[in-house]
This record gives sequence, structure tokens and C-alpha cells, in this order.
Amino acid sequence: MKSNSNLFIYFMCHFLFLGAGFARIADFCKTDMFIAAFLGFLLGSGILYILCKLRFNKNLNDILKKNNVINILFRFLYVAFILFNITILFVILSSFLFSYFLPFTPAIIACFPFLLLAWYLGSKNMKEIYHVAFVLFIVSLVIIFIKTLLLSNEFDIRNILPILDTGKMNIFKGSLLYAVLSISPCFVLIDEDISFKESFKYYLIGNITNMIIIITITLILGDMVNVYSYPEYTILRRIKFFRFIENIENFICINWFFDLFIALSIFINKLKSGLKSKNNFITFGISFLVLFGVYKIFANNYYNMMILYNYYPWVLVGFVIILILVIGILKIFYIKNSTNWCAIFALFFL
Repeated sequence: MKSNSNLFIYFMCHFLFLGAGFARIADFCKTDMFIAAFLGFLLGSGILYILCKLRFNKNLNDILKKNNVINILFRFLYVAFILFNITILFVILSSFLFSYFLPFTPAIIACFPFLLLAWYLGSKNMKEIYHVAFVLFIVSLVIIFIKTLLLSNEFDIRNILPILDTGKMNIFKGSLLYAVLSISPCFVLIDEDISFKESFKYYLIGNITNMIIIITITLILGDMVNVYSYPEYTILRRIKFFRFIENIENFICINWFFDLFIALSIFINKLKSGLKSKNNFITFGISFLVLFGVYKIFANNYYNMMILYNYYPWVLVGFVIILILVIGILKIFYIKNSTNWCAIFALFFL
């Protein structure tokens, strides 16, 4: 099977929405979430186009051979960006497990098997990750279709009305948040062979599934959409599938774990490239230290968790802007035979 790195866009544009993603957008937009999602998709598509134009044509280590200032700065930003995303991922995973699956298990123990599996896959090359991701991609689409079908009897069109009831500024904030959550993790793929045409296809599929989830949440919960911390999981409890099958939501939410698993595997793989390390145990040790930090600082600490949830999207915005700026400088002034008008435009715009 031929590897296609564009597929990773689907998983990267999904994993940040579990919990804080949908819930935060609902806080801003309430029943107008789907409008914010559509506008955020359009904005994210533009940023995706810039990403595809700025991407490196070679492996990251081949590009950054020389230890000049701009290379060192980019490598530092790239590693910091990966570690920040891993931190958010572990916070999302540990909170979700604590809330619904393992309330009496310490986060570090609950997340450790997940880290171990992701590290094993991430220690392979990207082609091996693609093979696993392709299977999970198909399974995820099937699960989302089944969930939507089983919940269709709970839909109430009145819950989505009236439209544009929350104000233009709140919709703008929600759309900006949606764009950040859906596109910022994709910058970890800066040295992958991605094209806008192919990557947009998977970005479109990922956003269609997100919008299906958002519309489903709104049609079922209505004005209560901003009450729940995990509205996308809460609605699954309404699924009725024969009388003798209970807690089906615990199985049918598995596609969220697929997104987190593939995203973490990619981050661990790219962390090794960013550190110029050939030792897989170094990336495991660093990832475990991040998990330990999440356990000590955020797990079961509501105050710290809320601070992180309120500010991490804007930290991601800062990372994206600075990465575009630094990559633009690299492409224009330091990488030979590179004339990239998108990079020049990005620098001028910033």
C-alpha cells in the first residue's frame, strides 16, 4: 500500500475537539455552533493552503544540517510546539478517562498503556503509521455514520432555531477557535509530502464529520448544548440499541481514541526528528515526563485545568504565526533554489 501523508490531516484536525473543543465553541455560539464551524473551516482551509506552500521538500534533518541561528530557532520552536500539543493531548485523554471510564485510577496509570502503544507505533517510520491510520480512518467513518443513524430519532429541528441568535461577535470568536483547533496541529507535518489538493480532501472529510457531530449535538441538546463538559459523549447515552445492550456509548466513542492515538504517534515520531535523535527511548522518556507533568499539575486540579483550557488555543495561535514567520525566512533566505511567493506573502502579511 502506497503511503499518503495527506491522510494524517484527518486525524490532526480532530483530536483537539474532544471535551474542551466542542464545549468551548458551544460556550461562545450555543445553537449557532454549525455556523462557526463552517466559517472556521473556510479560515482553516486558507491556513492549510499556506502550510502546503511552506512545507519542506526534504526531511527535516536534511533541511536543518547547519547550526545557524535560524535553524536552531526553528528546531526549538518545532520541538516546543510538539511538546505543547502532547501536553494538551494528555490533558484531554486523562480528563476523558477520569470523567467516564476510570474515575479512581491515577491519570499516569490510566494513560500509560496508551502512551506505550503510541510510542511503539511512533518509533516506526511514517509509512508504518500510515498503514494503521488508514484502517482506523475507515473504521472511524463507519462508527460516525452508525452513531448519527442511531441518534437520528432524537433529533428535534426546533432545537437549532432561531439562527444567528448569539450575536456576530460570539460567532466570530467561535469560528476563530474552530479554525485554530482544526488546523494548528497540522503544522507538525511541515516536512511531509503533502499537497493542497490531497490534504484539502482529508481536511474536508474531517470537518464534515465535525460538523455532523456539531449539528447532531445541537439538534439533540438545543439550548442545553453549553451545559455539558463533553456534549459529544453525553448525547451517546441516548442511544437505544435493543433492551439488553447497555452502555453502548463506551464502545461507540472509540473513534475519539483513534484520533488521539494517531496524533500522539505522529507527535512522538516528529519529536525524534526535531531532537535529531536516533534513540527511541529518549522520545519515550520525554513523552513520559510530559505525562507525569500533566498528572502532577493538571489531573484532578480543576483550577489549573480551566486556566489551560482558557488559554491554550491562543498559545497555539502564537505558535502558528511564529512558525509561519520562521519557515518563511528559512524558505526565502536560507534554503537554496527556493523561490516561494507564498512565503514572501506570509512574511509581508505578518
